[in-house]
Formats: sequence, structure tokens, C-alpha cells
Amino acid sequence: MEQEKLYEAGCAALEKSDFSQAKELLLQAYQAKKTFKVNYLLFTALKELRDHQMASLLAEDYLLDYLRDDQKLTEYVTEMIYAGKVRKIEMTLNLMSGFMSAKEKDNFMRLFDQTLATVRTQTDVNTLTKKLKHLGALDILEQRQVFEASGSLTIAEFVESVSADLVDEDVHPLVRAAILDELRYLGSEKTVTYLLFTGEKQDFVPGDLKELDDYMMYQRLVALLEADLEYAADQKTQILAELKLKLQLLYPKLTAPFTDPEKLYTVLLGKSNLEAQEREFAQALESSLAQWMV
Repeated sequence: MEQEKLYEAGCAALEKSDFSQAKELLLQAYQAKKTFKVNYLLFTALKELRDHQMASLLAEDYLLDYLRDDQKLTEYVTEMIYAGKVRKIEMTLNLMSGFMSAKEKDNFMRLFDQTLATVRTQTDVNTLTKKLKHLGALDILEQRQVFEASGSLTIAEFVESVSADLVDEDVHPLVRAAILDELRYLGSEKTVTYLLFTGEKQDFVPGDLKELDDYMMYQRLVALLEADLEYAADQKTQILAELKLKLQLLYPKLTAPFTDPEKLYTVLLGKSNLEAQEREFAQALESSLAQWMV
């Protein structure tokens, strides 16, 4: 069925409140040709089916269009909170508040508070925050699950809950790095103490840190990989993903073990010409990733 007919049939199903059929038809229409009009109708069907995760993800294809319209923004905020993306939508509203009138700001913050209160009648936030405060007591899989679930916490709740995790050696380094990077994304200006992969503790202001991709060391390592004739072109995407994971272990002080990019490159890839100390460090990185992959 051509896109226009799929669209018309989807609209008809939506008008009849046959939301499952509308979802199926409109999804096909959207895949055939992406437009905001089809996106919003499909979003509406998903919202009615209470598929909050899919609805919130779909809206991000045309996020500016949702943000420009108060009614659509209201629906988007609601779906984000129900999808457990509380902190993300709180951050979005905070960024938008400078462009809102006082009345709009009050209306949306009231919507945020009321929707969050409704959702929390169905969820156990106290248990989540307690687990988040003591991640080191959990196995690695549960650490990952709790961190992912923490998206349902507000900015203040998250910041208050994670300080001890940043220096806990029993919290996996990738989880610690993810927490620190989330604080960076939130622009947190409160100094935190962080346990580096190398074992030292150091103070950082998360809001002053850069994304991994913006580090000069990362860019130098990518250039070294691109020029490395040892690997075929079709291997390099996977190797880059491995490099990035290992750099996340070292985040935010990528030069802590080795300041020379070429030396760090050989260690991260576990090349054969390593000295004993370098080989030991490379094995520590591999061991940490092996724990993560279980």
C-alpha cells in the first residue's frame, strides 16, 4: 500500500479509536516517508496505547516541532515522565524556561510536578534511591540496571544520591564514569571527588568537564587507528568501539596512565611490544571490560 493510502487508513483507524491498527498503519506510512504530520499522529496512537517509551523516542525525531507548540509540549512532557526520563525532560524544561513567559513556566512546572506525583504512586522511588546510594553493594549487572532506572529521578534526587558511588572501588569503573558524565551533562557545579581507574582520587567540577569525543587524546587515538595498516577498514569500527570503552574506563583523566598518545594506543589495543608494567595495565583494562560484558 502506498504511503498516502497508509496515512489515510491510519487516520481513519485513529478516528475510530482503533489505536493498535492506527499504530500499524501509521508506522508503515512513517517508514515510507517521514513527516511531522505522520509522526504526531503515530505519537498519538502510541500515547493512547500507553507505549510511553516508543512515544517519547518517536517525538525526538521532530523535537523542535513539539517544543514550539504548548499542547504538543504538554503531551511530550507527560510521555517522557511516564517513560522514566524524568531528569532529561526536567533539563529540557530548565533550558527552555528562559524563553517562556512566567505563566508558561508556572504551567509547565505544575504539569511536571503533578505528572511526576501521579507516576510515583505506582513506583518505589525510595528503594531506587537507596540502591543508587549503595551501588557498590550490588553486582555489576544490577549496578547497570539501577543506573539506567535512575533516569526516573529528578536532578536534585540524582545529585544527592551518587556522591559516595564516585569514590567506591566496588562500583564498576564504567558505572562511575557514566555517573560523572551524567553530572557533566547536567552542568553540575558542585565539586566531587572521583576515584580514577589508576587508583588515585581527584576532585573535579563535572560541569567543567568535556565529552569524551572532545578530548584531544581521543582525537589523536582515532587518527592513529585510521592510519594503522595492521587492521582492515572493516575491522576499525569495532576496534574504535573497544577503544572508546577503554577510554571511558579512564575518563575523565585520559592521560593518567600515559601522556603519549602512541604509547596509550599500543596499551589500549594490547599490542605485542608492551613492557611488563604496560602489559599489566592493559590486562587490568581487559579484565574490567570482561566483568562488564558478563
